[in-house]
Amino acid sequence: MFKIRIMKKIFSIIIFTLLFGSAAFASEFCNGFKQGYKTGFKQAKGSSMNPMTPMCPMKPMKKMSDPKSDYEFGYTIGYKKGLRS
Repeated sequence: MFKIRIMKKIFSIIIFTLLFGSAAFASEFCNGFKQGYKTGFKQAKGSSMNPMTPMCPMKPMKKMSDPKSDYEFGYTIGYKKGLRS
């Protein structure tokens, strides 16, 4: 009985850490995406007004050639999407 309680606590801690740890990285990715989208949109349209940014997409898996920083990775994806708008 005691072992089961300990296992449940350990499992809960691991799940909690994974969920909130990835949320911090996702926010960096989304911040980069929003800024990149604005920059790409302004460049494509020749405008200085800030556009409404779309919802941040789910963070895709990184390739070896992608930036290491989550912010830069999101910025690159947002910039490309902004250019196509």
